[in-house]
Amino acid sequence: MLLFSAFLIFGFSIGFSEEASCRHPHERFIGTRCYAFVSKKHTYNTAKEYCDSHGYSLATVDNAITSNFLASSAATEFGSNNGQFWIGLSRKKDYELFNWDDGTIVSYTNFEAGFPNKQDFVAENVRNGRWQTLAEHKELEFVCSYDPTATTSAAPTTIPPTTTTTRAPTTTTVRKTTQTTATTMTTPKPTTTVSTTTTTTVPPTTTPKACPQGFVLFEPTQKCYIVLVYGNDSDYPDVPDDAPFLTRENQRCAKYGATVATIHSSDLNDLFRSLIYERFNDTRYATIGLRNIDMKTISGKWQWFDGTSPDYLNFGNMFPKTGDYIAQTSSQGFWVSYTHTAPNEGVVCSVDF
Repeated sequence: MLLFSAFLIFGFSIGFSEEASCRHPHERFIGTRCYAFVSKKHTYNTAKEYCDSHGYSLATVDNAITSNFLASSAATEFGSNNGQFWIGLSRKKDYELFNWDDGTIVSYTNFEAGFPNKQDFVAENVRNGRWQTLAEHKELEFVCSYDPTATTSAAPTTIPPTTTTTRAPTTTTVRKTTQTTATTMTTPKPTTTVSTTTTTTVPPTTTPKACPQGFVLFEPTQKCYIVLVYGNDSDYPDVPDDAPFLTRENQRCAKYGATVATIHSSDLNDLFRSLIYERFNDTRYATIGLRNIDMKTISGKWQWFDGTSPDYLNFGNMFPKTGDYIAQTSSQGFWVSYTHTAPNEGVVCSVDF
C-alpha cells in the first residue's frame, strides 16, 4: 500500500506543484520528483526491487528540504516518531563512493556524526532526518520516487525514399546531301572521367594525461590524491617552531610534487576514507589541509591552508577540541583534531591532474 502526505517545514509551506503530473492521485510532488511511502518492511535490495517493479527507484534525496519532508511524512505514514526507512543511496562495497539508485549524481548528503561506517546501505532517521549506513539484511519501511517529467520514448526516425533519375539520350538529325530521306541517329553522350584525390590528415600523436604513480584521480576536482605515511622527522628538513601549521605535512607531500589535500564534499571525503583504509587496513588517521587559526576560542576557527572556504566539515562527536590545531580524517570518515601527529600516521596529498 502506498501512502503519502504534505506538511510544513520551518514555518514555510512545502508546495506540491499542480503542474507535476504524478502517476496516481495519492502521490505527492516535491522538488522534481513524486514520492511514495511504502509501509512494508523489506531488506534494502528487496525494497529496491519493489520500487523497480512499479517503475520507481528507491528515493533520491538531493537537498535538505526533501530530506526533512521525507522524515516528517514518514513519522505520519509509518506511525512512529522513531526508527528509520530506506532511501536509494548505497555503494557496492566498503569505502567506495555512494550512488543514487536512479543514477542521480550525489551532490548532497546528510549523514549523522560517525557515519558512514563500514556498512553500505543508507537509511534516514524519522526523528531528525539524518542518515545512517546499515546492513543490507535489516528490514525497514521505505520510500520510492521518480521524476514525472522523464520520458523513455524516442522520436521515430523517418528515412526518405530513394529516388533514381534516368537521363534521356541525346538525339542528332543528319541529312544526306545526295538523298531526299532524312536519317535519324542516336549518339551516346560522351563519358567524362573525373579523377579525385583524397587527402587524409593524421592528427599528431598525443600522450593521454595520467596521475602520478600511486595517485588516484577524482574527476569532479580534477585532482589526483594519495595517502603517505609520515615517517620520521629526521628524513626531512627541520621545521622552525614559528612555522605555519601544516608546514611539516606539506614537506611530506612536496616530495611527490603535491600539497596537503583539502575536502569540499562528502564524495571526496568518501574517497579519502577508501584510500586510508587501503593504505593502513585499520583505524589510523591521515592529516588533511585544515588548520585552526584561533586556538583561544572554543572549537577554534578552522581554515583550509590554501585559503579556500571551509564549506564542508565533518568533525566527529566531541571534536574539534580547544587548543588543537590540525585536523585528520579516518577510515571511518569522521574528522578529529590534534596537536601533533605520529610517524606511523598518514597525510593526504593532492596534485592537479
